[in-house]
Amino acid sequence: MMLKALEPGLSELRWNSDNINPFINKALKICTEVDELVKKMKENVRKMQDIMKTWSKPLYERKNKALPAEDVETSHAAMVGPRLEDVRNNGKEIHRLMKDTQDNIKPDKKSPQWLSYQDYINGLIIEGITEGINGSMQYLKDQLSIQYNKHHGLLPIFDIKINLEDRQVQFEPTIQSNDRETGIRDIINKIVADFISLAIMMPGRVDAS
Repeated sequence: MMLKALEPGLSELRWNSDNINPFINKALKICTEVDELVKKMKENVRKMQDIMKTWSKPLYERKNKALPAEDVETSHAAMVGPRLEDVRNNGKEIHRLMKDTQDNIKPDKKSPQWLSYQDYINGLIIEGITEGINGSMQYLKDQLSIQYNKHHGLLPIFDIKINLEDRQVQFEPTIQSNDRETGIRDIINKIVADFISLAIMMPGRVDAS
């Protein structure tokens, strides 16, 4: 629409043309409207990106002391539930912002330009989710690192007892997985699964709403 409105000024009109003022007024009005729409699109993208930046905060918080394995699992579950619900609500807000953009520019929903824009937004969301998961994984990796804990003066996450039975060293709870899923590896796997569940908190792709 803007190119069509500007076409007379590019191909026909001159500054001394009789009807130059109506053309200028019309072109200025259209250009101003387009500028406002572009500003709205940029503002909504910025808001989306600000929302997604909050996902980089690790979905795990360690205590300042070693805890029994069941307490580690319980405290994590109490913390991560509300955090994941926040991400779900963030997803709804991102969809609302996308609809606000759509309502303002009123695009042809099947046009290549609008489909490309939706792909761009979906790409930003995927990037935000990926960075969120990676950030949580890196944080957990550091907290499990003996070298990291020594360097920062941190206590271990888990309070693990060591027993000697029949000349065999036994850990309580077990370091490996067990049928009851109460081993250290089981709990770590559950925490990691919560990190990955960040990817399913979004209501769906923005082009699916």
